[in-house]
Amino acid sequence: MSVWTLFTYLNLQTGLILGLVFLLAYWYLNRTQAQLNLPPGPWALPLLGSVTNMFSSVPHLSWTQLGQKYGPVLHLQLGSRHVVVLNSYSAIHEALVKKAEDFSDRPVFYSFKQTGFLDNGIILLPYGPFWKHQRKFTIMGLRDFGFGKRSLEGKIVEESHGLREEILKKGQKPFNIRLMLQNAVGNVICSIVLGKRFEYDDEKFEKIMEAFDQNVGDQRLSGMADLFPWARHIPAIKRAVAKQVAYAEISVGAVREEIEEHKKTFDANDIRDFIDTFILEMKNKEGDDDSDFTDRQLEYLIADLFLAGTETTSSTLYWGLLYLLRHPDIQEKVHQEIDGTIGQDVTPSLTHRDQLPYTQAVITEVMRSNPIAPVGVPHSASNATTLFGYDIPKDCLVFPNLWAALRDPEFYPEPDAFKPERFLDDKGQFNKGDTFIPFSLGRRACLGEQLARMELFLFFTSLMQHFTFKLPEGAPLPSTRGKVGLANTAEDFDLYAIPRE
Repeated sequence: MSVWTLFTYLNLQTGLILGLVFLLAYWYLNRTQAQLNLPPGPWALPLLGSVTNMFSSVPHLSWTQLGQKYGPVLHLQLGSRHVVVLNSYSAIHEALVKKAEDFSDRPVFYSFKQTGFLDNGIILLPYGPFWKHQRKFTIMGLRDFGFGKRSLEGKIVEESHGLREEILKKGQKPFNIRLMLQNAVGNVICSIVLGKRFEYDDEKFEKIMEAFDQNVGDQRLSGMADLFPWARHIPAIKRAVAKQVAYAEISVGAVREEIEEHKKTFDANDIRDFIDTFILEMKNKEGDDDSDFTDRQLEYLIADLFLAGTETTSSTLYWGLLYLLRHPDIQEKVHQEIDGTIGQDVTPSLTHRDQLPYTQAVITEVMRSNPIAPVGVPHSASNATTLFGYDIPKDCLVFPNLWAALRDPEFYPEPDAFKPERFLDDKGQFNKGDTFIPFSLGRRACLGEQLARMELFLFFTSLMQHFTFKLPEGAPLPSTRGKVGLANTAEDFDLYAIPRE
């Protein structure tokens, strides 16, 4: 037998073995699924599953279209992994609120594990005693420094003044306001967590903000490693995961320096900010082998607070300006409402919210039209359970499709139209309704919702009070289609900020 004949024979054997394994796996998967009453969904490829629907260019749009065909609870198959997408407010509420014990867990993703955020921080922690303990401590600690209190309003107002001054420096030149918004919102988090604000050109501040900005890009390629273990060995996917890990380490490293400085100057009789609060708890629990309060947990917790508290609000403000550029008539109505109530000489306050119903409606319509987290943060079924009569297997991956819920024509007629009036009642008063859920629902809903609402109102109202925003001459209208990434962010655009007399 020649070498070539032997080589061909061995290849044939290998092919037959792989084919047999493929067929056995496909048969086992179908047999297992036949025993379950799974939600309806599209046909799945053998072994790969509904990979085209899961990793489409814009998953929330693809899933919303599938929901129109298959209903509010959609099943997708990824290899041996079950995926359920909740495509309506009722489905999201049923799972995350009424059946919270079954649907409050987080998936054990490979990339999450590699970055360290699966075992530390708060956003991606598995549902259990560690998460509950850390969440309770975090809420109490943040409240001590104004979180959810009127005292925080002063910090946001101070930062809105700083933002206005930075805008004025641009004069009559067009510019991209994205970084300014990130810096302004980031400084609010800094004041709570680090006990100080930074000038926008401060090198340390730039380093912190750049570190966290890198984490919201497209992660679909690294996501393949989460759902297909064999994909972790593909060079391109290995590089994508390594890149994600590197960005996470940069983020954690950026706050690590601040934590070390806090330790050097720590005084138990002078607790300056949230980091000091955590350090004090660490010292109180020294010698406790089971303590949750470690250096690593603090690093990742602060990183989570920056990730969740900066990009979401600043991107919403950026979307807000984009929609006003597309709808100058709506911008003019906001100006008229502000001029007719508080004028241009009074600093906007939270007490003015009821006097500015249209302004609130515009902010709310921005969040509805382009939510920053269109599919929220993934959940996982901690138990085998049921939902609307369908079987949901244990460890099933669950996505609340907030995009679909916020564009449900039953609650939001003409969902693709930008209509702030939908959030005004017959008397012209602001009314967001129960189905408005851009921060998700249940026990894992966004921790910073209250802060975000305060910031959005105060920053947006201050910007509208002092500026008229226009597109440069001849510039096309900015697109309402967001960038693909961890967050739904708008494409870059330039604008003029014209001071209002």
